[in-house]
Amino acid sequence: MNENNLEYLKKTLEGLGFGTKLHDVLETAIRREMPKFSLGVNTRMRPAESRDFGDARTEVLDFRINFNRSKESDMYFLNDYQVTLRKKDDPIVREQTFDLARDHRITAYQAFKLLSGFSLEKEVFLRNKGEGQQQGAQPEKIPMWFRLNLDITDAYGNHPLRTFRPEYGYDLNEALGKYPIKGLDTPEKMQEAMIALRNGNYVHTTLAVGRKSVPVSIAANPQMKTIDIYDKDMAEIRDETIFPEKATAKKEKREAPSESVEHKNGKKTEPLPWQQEPEQETGRKRGR
Repeated sequence: MNENNLEYLKKTLEGLGFGTKLHDVLETAIRREMPKFSLGVNTRMRPAESRDFGDARTEVLDFRINFNRSKESDMYFLNDYQVTLRKKDDPIVREQTFDLARDHRITAYQAFKLLSGFSLEKEVFLRNKGEGQQQGAQPEKIPMWFRLNLDITDAYGNHPLRTFRPEYGYDLNEALGKYPIKGLDTPEKMQEAMIALRNGNYVHTTLAVGRKSVPVSIAANPQMKTIDIYDKDMAEIRDETIFPEKATAKKEKREAPSESVEHKNGKKTEPLPWQQEPEQETGRKRGR
């Protein structure tokens, strides 16, 4: 048995957030020289939207960690793991296989957050060397946002994993600054909130809506370059509610008389139906 290889695999498991509980069964499988094997971990988590650390752990997580032995040596490799999330009162089971190399070593806890519908940011190493980079130099690390598209699955049964590099232009600080959030009035509170959002968590705070202060939960949305805002019942609060003057301006624009269109023959006609501005979507409720 390759002792160095075993120690490396143990450290990899710890780095992914599985702790030391699998060390013994890992060593047993390797001593038996199994060509490939899977190890399992089961755990329960509080719902991602929980506000209280005393809430019941109703989220069931199952992990299957896959190992393969090299055909040329006695070394084993941990290439990927499958995670299954079963949420209370939700008949849909969420599954995903994370490839360590392709998916930038997503940890077990980050997998839980992504399958719960959150976006998160982590620093990753660039795969390709930049032009002019000297050989032997440390690879460059950049912050990258991740988000699963839970509405669809690909040909392998996985939810597409969206990534957003810095050049995509998502500025979390700028997104937060667009809203009258009352609970982030000091640099310390703002920094604490940004760390929580980047780790794929809700931030529970208050928002000025008209003359009222409303308790809200906010989450990062890098794809839309904004933040998602939900009330105490986890129903989305749209910009039209927060900024009623914008809603009034849109309504007046919709109700204004439509200008007719002049054709080449000099006659005038009304715009076609599909040229009209579509009606505003109603708010949606958070479905995590």
